[in-house]
Amino acid sequence: MTVPEALFVEGALWVRPKHAPTRLSLQDLGAPQLRFECGSRLLRVEDLSANGVRLTLARPAGLGEGLAMLKGAKCLVFLYIKLYQPLTAVEERPLSLFLGAEPVSLCEEENGALALTLDILYRGQPNRDEKSMTFFYVAKYPIRELAAWCDEVTLMDRARERPVARGLRMDRFLLELDAVLAREESAGPPGNQEPPS
Repeated sequence: MTVPEALFVEGALWVRPKHAPTRLSLQDLGAPQLRFECGSRLLRVEDLSANGVRLTLARPAGLGEGLAMLKGAKCLVFLYIKLYQPLTAVEERPLSLFLGAEPVSLCEEENGALALTLDILYRGQPNRDEKSMTFFYVAKYPIRELAAWCDEVTLMDRARERPVARGLRMDRFLLELDAVLAREESAGPPGNQEPPS
């Protein structure tokens, strides 16, 4: 399932030597090799599921030494991703995930971009008392919140009649605009009906 551009908030990517992470402080994690903001064309999330993700990196050279490690496939990719929740009537926080993933395939495209498929192996959970994360192996157990998010996105186009928030929400401005325009389009242009006689 492709992630709609309007639902992508931000993301970051680190390439590290292959290992089984257990606990990681932010200091040890360090700065990401690539960072992506909302509206950035540097990252496209082509496919996302509870078990894996396919990305296209527009400028993979930004990975530096991590690019050679990635091509050698003997690495672990840390991926932070923050996504708006699909349009619902309930006010919810964005979905924020820190994942440890293993490269499955990569393909260099003619324009210099790199298509990368990753299997999700670990999920980092924040620790309450310090700036660090503890990792859990999730390869055999899909991430429930991510699976639910994917289901919601899949149903977005089919569930236009479900209740939505009455007022305009600026944090979901483009989604709200798309929903209104889609309803207007499905209703057809005004003036198509003949006036009653």
